[in-house]
Amino acid sequence: MSYHKNKDLSILKSCLSEWFRNPKDLNLTSPQTKYPFSFNHWVNAHYQDDSIFTLVLSVENWIVGHISMKPYPDKKLGHIFHLFVAQSHRKQGYGLKLLSEAEELIKENGYLTARLNVLPKNTAALAMYQSTHYTQADETPTKSFVFLKTLCEDSC
Repeated sequence: MSYHKNKDLSILKSCLSEWFRNPKDLNLTSPQTKYPFSFNHWVNAHYQDDSIFTLVLSVENWIVGHISMKPYPDKKLGHIFHLFVAQSHRKQGYGLKLLSEAEELIKENGYLTARLNVLPKNTAALAMYQSTHYTQADETPTKSFVFLKTLCEDSC
C-alpha cells in the first residue's frame, strides 16, 4: 500500500476512518493526532515522505492491520510507526506478523536497527515489543519510550 497512490488512498481512508472511531485507539497509535480522526490531516502530518513504506495485513480480503516504516540511511536505521490491528482481530498474532514483516523490510534495505516509539500506557504494545527483543533506549520529549532492536550486527 502507498499513501502516494490514489487507489490505495481510498482503501486506507476507509480502514483508518473505521479503526480510529475509538479515540483511545487513535491516541495509542498516534498520540499527536487529535480526535476526531481526519484522514487528510493524517496523510499531511505523517506521510509526505516518499521513502515511507506501508504494509497492510489482509484476512479474507479484508484489511485488518497496518504498519509503516521510514528509513534513516545515515543511521542505518528503520523507524517503525503506526502499527495497528483492528479490534476484531487482536490477540491472534497479527501484530507480531506485521512487526516481523516490517523488520524484514528494514533488513532487506540494508539497515541494521529497528526503532519505534510507544506510550508507557500502551501495555499490550510494550509487552509485544519486549517479547520480541526490543529494548528501551530513551524517552522522547513527549514521554514516549524509544525502543531499539538490532536486526543485523555489521551488515544485512
